[in-house]
Amino acid sequence: MIPVDDRWRRTLRWPVFATLALATVFFLYVVPVKETPWLFDHAPWFNDPFDVVISFMMLFVPLVAAICVPRILMCRRSEPLAAARIADVLRGCQLVVACVSFTLASEWSALAIRENRRAWNSATWIQVGLLAVMTVITLVVVVALRSARNRQLKTSRLSENAPDWLADSLAWLKTQSRLFGPAQRPVVRGLTYVNDTVFSVVRRHPLWSALGACTLIGFAGGINQGIREGYPPSVTILASLLLAFGMFGLVASSGHYLGLVHSSAPSRGSRRRRIDAAVVTCVGVLVPFAFRYHLWWMVGTTNAAAGAAQITELVALSAVVIFTLTLGVESALRTHSTSH
Repeated sequence: MIPVDDRWRRTLRWPVFATLALATVFFLYVVPVKETPWLFDHAPWFNDPFDVVISFMMLFVPLVAAICVPRILMCRRSEPLAAARIADVLRGCQLVVACVSFTLASEWSALAIRENRRAWNSATWIQVGLLAVMTVITLVVVVALRSARNRQLKTSRLSENAPDWLADSLAWLKTQSRLFGPAQRPVVRGLTYVNDTVFSVVRRHPLWSALGACTLIGFAGGINQGIREGYPPSVTILASLLLAFGMFGLVASSGHYLGLVHSSAPSRGSRRRRIDAAVVTCVGVLVPFAFRYHLWWMVGTTNAAAGAAQITELVALSAVVIFTLTLGVESALRTHSTSH
């Protein structure tokens, strides 16, 4: 626990809230432009692989920021601060800044190589101006966040007393139950019931829970895109699956880093290695999909002749290769073994 009068605590407010503001500005910068054809159709980053980065980050960055909010609200200035909680908050801020920076870097790269050059017009330079403003804002937040990392937090986030995101979210909701006045007790009992039923299932099966949530996000986004852009059903389903599994890979790989869920039954040995390989595969297949225009030779076709079936073959082949390599390397190194 960090005491109330600790000076370092006072330096955290600006970088943390600046990061939340950055996530909000990034969302407002990406989504309206991407949903406006007369703007986005003329962007240098209109095509893949740049569009794949934007499509995932426009969902993932706000998600990470939203995850941080309950934990930030539990950091009260009048109370001692759990070191594990603020460590996870700072990790979330670092992840937000890293994802935003990666997206902006990909857009600058598209501009540098003059991608989609034939479609450039005045709308292109509007977006380049917005990109420059976003870059300056991000650099300011990066500098602020670096100043908050001067102190090294020595904490074991997997100890019994270390709060995870589920615990913090429940605790914050209970503090807000007083707003219901006479109905406060039933609300608290309802939250306790949710903790004993729903949250306990999530703790026993965190990966399946994440997969279920990401599937809903993926199909909502994929179906929406399919309707707006007139995709045939096969392409809509494929886009939804790619979005769902890609988001699952991002959420699962960052979940431990952010302290989302402390599993009641952590995996070890070969089972954990298979899980690692599956998560890496979900993220890894996005790379060949994004660069598919240069990889059609892997499935014996060309860009002009490729369709949904060829994309499925390319993604499936890539998934097998990535899963096998990841599992083989971890098995050779005997990672996650009991004796490791």
